[in-house]
Amino acid sequence: MTYSTVAGDKILRVFAWAFVLAALISRPCAAQVPSQSGARTEKITIAYPSRGITVLPLRAAQVKGFFKAEGLEPEIIQMRAAVTVTALTTGDIDYGAPLDSIIRASARGLPLKGLMSFVNKPMHYLVARPEFNSVRDLRGKTLAISAFGSTEQFTTFATLNAHGLDPDKKDVKVVALGESTVRLEALKKGLVDATVILIPYVIVAENLGFKILANAGDYLELSTPGLGTSDRLLREKPDQIKRTVRAAARGLAFIRQNRDETLRIMMDWLALDKETAARAYQMGLKAYSEDGSPSEKGVAASVRLELEKAGVKKDIPMAKIFDLSILQEVKGEIRK
Repeated sequence: MTYSTVAGDKILRVFAWAFVLAALISRPCAAQVPSQSGARTEKITIAYPSRGITVLPLRAAQVKGFFKAEGLEPEIIQMRAAVTVTALTTGDIDYGAPLDSIIRASARGLPLKGLMSFVNKPMHYLVARPEFNSVRDLRGKTLAISAFGSTEQFTTFATLNAHGLDPDKKDVKVVALGESTVRLEALKKGLVDATVILIPYVIVAENLGFKILANAGDYLELSTPGLGTSDRLLREKPDQIKRTVRAAARGLAFIRQNRDETLRIMMDWLALDKETAARAYQMGLKAYSEDGSPSEKGVAASVRLELEKAGVKKDIPMAKIFDLSILQEVKGEIRK
């Protein structure tokens, strides 16, 4: 096992395919292969946007053997959210974790569906250099996010708006610098004044003397990450999807119910000391979904934003962007 709006714009497609090829170049074709026990396992590919506790249910399911118990061998690869949407649409990957990006793409008409949510409140924290005491102090300053068009941009703008700042009107200069670790380094070097980072990096930032100004989860609900897939896979492989959702749901339940062992997984996968892992775990519990169900309020907010950007005024029913039938079946089985 390895951790390795689709626009019509030709340039975007070229860059998207470059990322897909880079991520998949060493990936074998999906197939059923014999396991050590002689049973046959089915290979699946799951893309996640960045390593962190938001996608920890996938890692827990892998470490604890929940995927293996379902006859699945997951290849879990890191991939930008926009590229994940492209790869899901073309069938180059099977599942994607950037749920918010997937359901927004579905609202635009792409043949994708959300399946379950790991997190129902964003774990994004706005941190700044020590001289800044409030979000309003960032007026005229430079703030780093991961990428434009990302879920993080959505949560960052919502947080700034809640404090009377409008980045669309250049109240704050927003730049895209990639991973949380890269942005934290830019903050340390004084290249930016503030950034929005995930747990556990916010704890690392605070330990370095930076100031936490806001938590996006205090201002909005948002169902992401989670799992989403294509309409094609839903038609062709419903049994595989059910087994995948069941393994991920067991991973989520494990995290909520097994603190000490989850801390060990976090320390190993995220290279954290025990104290940081313990604090990150407590912070994350407040944001995790109880059972994989998405926040309907959070989903509606994502869809509304996407339609407003497109200048479209219409209501999109939940069934158009989510298939919750599989999760409902799985939840009943897990409770037994």
